[in-house]
Amino acid sequence: MNSNITLRIVLDANKLTGSNFLNWYLNIRIVLKQERELYILENPILFALHKDVDEEVMNVYQRHIDDNEQAAYVMLASMTPELRK
Repeated sequence: MNSNITLRIVLDANKLTGSNFLNWYLNIRIVLKQERELYILENPILFALHKDVDEEVMNVYQRHIDDNEQAAYVMLASMTPELRK
């Protein structure tokens, strides 16, 4: 957990301002890779589950949804307030 916080400091120090998108995006990728959530950017979930799927599929789907939400919070926290709007 401490290494996650350390890498997130990089994002705090290099917030997205608009003109630095490429550097910001590369930093986001580094942080998400370290947190094992980079797959969120590379493989977005494009479907909703039917209510009758088995438990294993439901767990994978729910983990993807949870990781997606976490990644979104990391991204929003690393933006200037003007861009968060």
